[in-house]
Amino acid sequence: MNEQNNQNNTQYQGRILKNAGYLSIAFVLQKILSFLYFVYISRIIGPVDLGLYDPVKSLIPIFLIIIDFSLSAVLIREIARTPDRAGEYLSSVLGIKIFFALVILLGMGLFTNFSNYPALTKTILYLDGVIVVFDTFTLTFFAVFRGMQNMKYEAIGMIVTQILTVIVGVTGLRLGYDLRILFIAVLAGSLFNIIFSFLLLRKKLKIKIRFAWHMGIITSFLKMAWPFAITAILVKIYTYTDRFLLLALIGQSSVGWYVVAHKFTYALEFIPSSFAASIYPAMSVFFVSSKENLAKTFEKAMYYLMVLALPISFGIFVLADKIITSLTGPAYVTSVLPLRILISGLIVIFLNFPVGAFLNACNKQIINTINMAIAVVINVIINVILIKEYTIVGTAIAALTSGFVLFALGLRYVGKIIHYNKIFLLKTLLKTLISAFIMAVVLYLLKNNVDININLDTSALLKNIGALITLAIYIIIGCIIYFITLICIKGFNIKDTHLILKKFFSRK
Repeated sequence: MNEQNNQNNTQYQGRILKNAGYLSIAFVLQKILSFLYFVYISRIIGPVDLGLYDPVKSLIPIFLIIIDFSLSAVLIREIARTPDRAGEYLSSVLGIKIFFALVILLGMGLFTNFSNYPALTKTILYLDGVIVVFDTFTLTFFAVFRGMQNMKYEAIGMIVTQILTVIVGVTGLRLGYDLRILFIAVLAGSLFNIIFSFLLLRKKLKIKIRFAWHMGIITSFLKMAWPFAITAILVKIYTYTDRFLLLALIGQSSVGWYVVAHKFTYALEFIPSSFAASIYPAMSVFFVSSKENLAKTFEKAMYYLMVLALPISFGIFVLADKIITSLTGPAYVTSVLPLRILISGLIVIFLNFPVGAFLNACNKQIINTINMAIAVVINVIINVILIKEYTIVGTAIAALTSGFVLFALGLRYVGKIIHYNKIFLLKTLLKTLISAFIMAVVLYLLKNNVDININLDTSALLKNIGALITLAIYIIIGCIIYFITLICIKGFNIKDTHLILKKFFSRK
């Protein structure tokens, strides 16, 4: 019996790693495309227009969270536990969400129609509404696949959606269209993804799409969902309040500069979010079946994210000036200092993902909600105090401080649920800190004492390519130094790396 359980657990862990592999690859490709697209947009429209584009675009994820009400998160958890009821659960969630979508769309439409915004802004807001509706149902359809431990199709949809968005957006800007084309590009990607997920659900899982009102399921799901929903809404407040405060108190240019620093930091969230997405269903099962496996899953997630977060943080801190000027241009040099402040907290940004996923999987949504509420209050208070005098630097300090608070609060409750190996994680933290510090010192000395700038030509395009090649050389050198040092001090397990690669790419 024990041998059979161990075999089942091994297979389950392998499925986790394969799903993490699918999402990781998709997130990497999607984020690379998204990041390059953002860099292109930033260069073309400049800080002022970027300071308008980004806050308006941020309304999409905000309203998406409100309509979804975190029902997709509950759907994933419940299907993972009772997959035979997937169709019944899906129908009820769709029944609730169509009502939420109509209410939000009506509210957005009335507000936009009777506002004093210019025609450009009104059109963008209308496009936002349509995008949100498409995305909320796509999110629900793929939640079923996540609950079934199948994330391959979501990964495909994610990549194709981003490619469509980039093609339409870049083409439109090159043809001279205004900001509306950027939202039409997003709409094109969203339209593809909802059709793709709908067809897959019917073909692969044989689930018919129905809108139903099973009051028992609806009541139960709403009771489970509201703490998730409040937390998710608070996360959006936490993420986007700073730019709205900057827009209201300082102006569009400051928002544009801050958004660039923020993007260079938070674009890296695809790494921990892919881990969190893949381990969340497993944690939900292990919370019921095996606290030992629950602890091991949590430890491994924390371990790998520590190993990845610290060198990225130290490297970007040292190379921030070269990164900003090489990618977004001299118009954004003001973004360098806030980038260094924000990137200093990358480790807690990374580790907050498995901590949050753990608490949600263990039915501690309310704890997560309370922690996030505290972090949001701290973030807003510090912003209000510092933003007038220190502008984007004050906003960056607020984000850094509240991130550490959120992590400390969450980790405190993890220890009340499981006994994880704190000594192992502390040793990992120390070894990665040593390795990342040595890497940072070498990069700093190279940057300031060795001329390795690549100058291809006097033309602007070739100069930019040369700057990117130079930056790539620094990154390669940093990676080599970091991992050699980490292996030498036994902070990195080669066997674990082999296991991950084997599980990710195994066809079994």
